[in-house]
Amino acid sequence: MQISYSRDMIAITIQEDSKTFYFLQNLIDKNFNKKIGKKEKIIIFRQNDEKVQRRYFLKLISKIYRRRNSNTNKKELEKIKNSYNKNIKLSLLKSNQITQHISIKVRVEDNYVILLDFETNFSILITYLKNYFKNHLISYRSKTRIMTIYPNSSKTVELLENLLAQKELLGSFVNFEFNKSEIDSYKTVLNEKKIRKNRYFALFNLLEDYYNVLGCKKADTFSVIREKYLKLVKQYHPDRIDSSNLSLISHYNEKFKEIQYAYEMLKIHHTYEKKRISVA
Repeated sequence: MQISYSRDMIAITIQEDSKTFYFLQNLIDKNFNKKIGKKEKIIIFRQNDEKVQRRYFLKLISKIYRRRNSNTNKKELEKIKNSYNKNIKLSLLKSNQITQHISIKVRVEDNYVILLDFETNFSILITYLKNYFKNHLISYRSKTRIMTIYPNSSKTVELLENLLAQKELLGSFVNFEFNKSEIDSYKTVLNEKKIRKNRYFALFNLLEDYYNVLGCKKADTFSVIREKYLKLVKQYHPDRIDSSNLSLISHYNEKFKEIQYAYEMLKIHHTYEKKRISVA
């Protein structure tokens, strides 16, 4: 077992031990709500109401780590257990496994919008980045493989710079292609007051998609949006499916996720609008 740390994640890699990996994966499925996973890789996103489960899980990881690393000191074990405020990544590494290489082109449009251009649709990484830029309005179009990120403060640049410094994400080598002078210029502009005054002007095309998902109009109040959202999540909740049709189950799962994400993005937008109006 290998363990590494980044600013917002503890990465646990299990080598050639499928039994332990699938045991831990089963615990994750039972105890954590916000997670993504595919084959031999799973990520648990930090949730404030799951601290107890996270503490228990990392305490278990520390015991397994101690058994497999006889020279482990107490300080290292405490570091594992105290990482409950980070995202947790669990991976299974096999000897014949090929490490994936991913290239992402990064550019800034009109010194405002961040565009991430993926060479392939890597769904787990896309979901991870949506969570990484949480509280931002984000759109990802699978046809063009471009993620659009709208800034919400100077914090956006800090997140972007930390991301571009990464060489490995989710067990894959990542090559970010970007123009450093463009990023530096963007940082300067984003810190200016005018960007905060004008940032809502470029959002309409993005928001239109989310309104359409919920069957709403831009003029609708947030209470109307929430009412339609609750009706849709009840209609498409996976627990309502009593069918062996895997295609239908998959459709409901994807629709349910799409509805939830659209609602989260519109909630962010309406919260910012409310603050902006109160300040004005």
